Amino acid sequence: MHRGTLLDFPMIDFSQIPTSVAVWWGGMSAVAVLNLILLIYSRKLLMSKMPSMSEMVQKVRKYQFLLASIYTIGCGFRSILPRGDVRRIVLVDHWISAIAIGRSVATIAELAFVAQWAFLLHEIGKGSRDNSVLSISKMIVPMIFIAECFSWYACTTGNFFGTIIEESLWAVAASLTMIGFFRGRKHYQGTQKNFLTAGIVAAFGYVIYMVAVDVPAYITNWLANQAEGKVYSTLAEGFVAVATVWRQTYAEADWQYEFVWMSLYFSVAVWMSIYIMNGPEMDKGLKKS
Repeated sequence: MHRGTLLDFPMIDFSQIPTSVAVWWGGMSAVAVLNLILLIYSRKLLMSKMPSMSEMVQKVRKYQFLLASIYTIGCGFRSILPRGDVRRIVLVDHWISAIAIGRSVATIAELAFVAQWAFLLHEIGKGSRDNSVLSISKMIVPMIFIAECFSWYACTTGNFFGTIIEESLWAVAASLTMIGFFRGRKHYQGTQKNFLTAGIVAAFGYVIYMVAVDVPAYITNWLANQAEGKVYSTLAEGFVAVATVWRQTYAEADWQYEFVWMSLYFSVAVWMSIYIMNGPEMDKGLKKS
């Protein structure tokens, strides 16, 4: 662990980085730059469409741009400075890689992302006058706030059980969002209906991944720790550790699981976030009653 000062150059021994890790890291860094370009372009496109939008949609889309910006920048930061929170591993040995910093950025970004889901559901509920969709829009942000609390519990104590709960809550939130899209879809036709169909497919794919791959992986890690009789840190000890303790590693085995979820999360999820702000206006395309 290299504490460093504000002006210290990050500690990286490029000669020791395996090719697979270097390609993955370089690819994620390039995607982070691409995402910023897409965000800037999308804002320009949104501004050009604003005058034709209703007051309600304009208000929602302004929030969507702010939230997409937070999410895109947060994911870009985490792409360039990868870390594994619970195992406290980093690629870049510097204070800016502290787990506490990365987890704080992740918390803000993830709450922004799920808030985008909520605002989209709000726009659908208002446009279609479907109170069930509006109710779902109010449920998912508090749910993910609780999930983030469990994530902090996991990375401070080292107990993967917190991550199991966190990821399970994400799966539930995505399931509720999918239900909201499904309920809203019956009110629309044309572009809006196709948009919601795509949303249902994306949400279903995410839920399947979480249930079949992500949550079981963390259950496996938790069971292995239980079998070994691992002693977990207290919350007090853990909060000190996440700010001061990390292990730099370039080993492919240490980053193998991150190859999958980080690559998808910091690319496809960000593209979805950016697209939402320019998606179809959900007070249009409604079926005639």
